[in-house]
Amino acid sequence: DGTRWLEHAHWGFVMPQVSKKTGKPIQPKAVNNARDDKLRTSGFWKKSFEERRCLIPATSFCEAKGHNPATYVWFGVTGEGARPPFPLAGVWRAYKGNYGGGDLREMITSSMVTTTPNELVKDTHPDRMPMILGPEDYAQWLSGTVDEAFALIKPFPAERMVIHQSGVGLKSDAGDPSPA
Repeated sequence: DGTRWLEHAHWGFVMPQVSKKTGKPIQPKAVNNARDDKLRTSGFWKKSFEERRCLIPATSFCEAKGHNPATYVWFGVTGEGARPPFPLAGVWRAYKGNYGGGDLREMITSSMVTTTPNELVKDTHPDRMPMILGPEDYAQWLSGTVDEAFALIKPFPAERMVIHQSGVGLKSDAGDPSPA
């Protein structure tokens, strides 16, 4: 109805799974990333993109480069303070079913939209990055038409971003605002 609200959401759309051995349901998978090229065509994302877009608050996001060992790079945006908050473009939907130990649960789930990387992120993750929205785009993402929302999908400008920290063993954000 156009009313905006703040809600805790489960990270990732829940995708039911079945055991290949037994054919019985197993722990569902959480799908965290909604690829921009799938939003209009995939039955998994389409209805949420058309009707349930959201903003996901963040102060940074992490991408891994390489493996054994991986270097973890924490990206954020420029602005006031050590780690200014920013929104990731997201989609949401309700889930009702067995999750987390077989209990019947009802919850709101969300997934972030990903797009092609900008020049800053590309060195770490050459294929994708979360879609970050500037304040001027919030209303259009949340309540614009599908075409208006889709027109916003592009990499966030690299010059408006920073690397907060980078290194092996930094998979969990230590909260250190200084670049490494």
